Amino acid sequence: AVYDHLCASQEGGVGLMLACCGAPAHWAGQKAMLASALAAWQEDWQALGAPPVIMACSSCAEVFRRNLPEVEQRFLWEVLAQTGLEPSAPPAGSLAMHDPCTTRHQPAAQQAVRAVVGKAGVELEELRLGRELTECCGYGGLMSTANPELGREVVSRRGAQSPLDFLAYCAVCRDRLAQVGKRALHALDLFFPLSGEADPAARPSPGWSQRRENRARLKAGLLRELWEEVVPEMEAHRDLKLVIAPEVEELLERRRILTEDLQKVIFQAERSGERLVHPRTGRFLASFRPYKAMFWVEYSPRGRGFEIHNAYGHRMTLRSEAP
Repeated sequence: AVYDHLCASQEGGVGLMLACCGAPAHWAGQKAMLASALAAWQEDWQALGAPPVIMACSSCAEVFRRNLPEVEQRFLWEVLAQTGLEPSAPPAGSLAMHDPCTTRHQPAAQQAVRAVVGKAGVELEELRLGRELTECCGYGGLMSTANPELGREVVSRRGAQSPLDFLAYCAVCRDRLAQVGKRALHALDLFFPLSGEADPAARPSPGWSQRRENRARLKAGLLRELWEEVVPEMEAHRDLKLVIAPEVEELLERRRILTEDLQKVIFQAERSGERLVHPRTGRFLASFRPYKAMFWVEYSPRGRGFEIHNAYGHRMTLRSEAP
């Protein structure tokens, strides 16, 4: 919806590039991986004639400012401030404004969001630690991966700074706040609401698997609708229907195991018959290494699908040595 709006409002049209800017590699200290990601992006950008770039993500913008200063960039909200964006009905009551940490030194970006949201009739409360003093949501620097407990503590503390619903303009920040039960909207929810979603502040965090599924669906939709390309057929393992209890979903989320990882294991086990069976419960245990990680899944047939009872993964390789 945002892309459609930009195409309709920007003279000469707007291209679309979806790729990683390399920020996670930068946070992990992987300089070669960062350089590779930026080089691939820069090659595509130059092939398009090196046009100005509209940045929807403040982390991407920060990475480009530091590493590709020759790229002329504009923050999405600075562009939206000039497009005559029509707001939907503003939420009742005030919202607490959360700035992502990558805008700490970008006052123009901070002000652009406030200007657009203000025109929508939204009353904003400034947090004590906002703008150049804003706090991290617990994701930056890969904190939530390197130290999940600390990351959760950081975002919980942030959410407790105001009883109001939060308004964020970083997708990760919004999802991180929602993950700890804090009601939070993304600023785009005010202008491009999802169909049938009456209360966007209550939208749960999507989790690893749903976020991956959303990306896959977005890519398929863009290929089909924008570029009229044939969408590749879904791999056979993704047809498997899984039943996963909430407590098991939480366990998988903590262990960073995707739904697709489970499907791959079960698909291989059912096709090959290579699985263990528990003599008392009748549950199956199977393993498969789809890439560098080995996944083990405990499951049982249920209707036309499979119920997941437990799963874990590791990157160890067991090797037998001849005596």
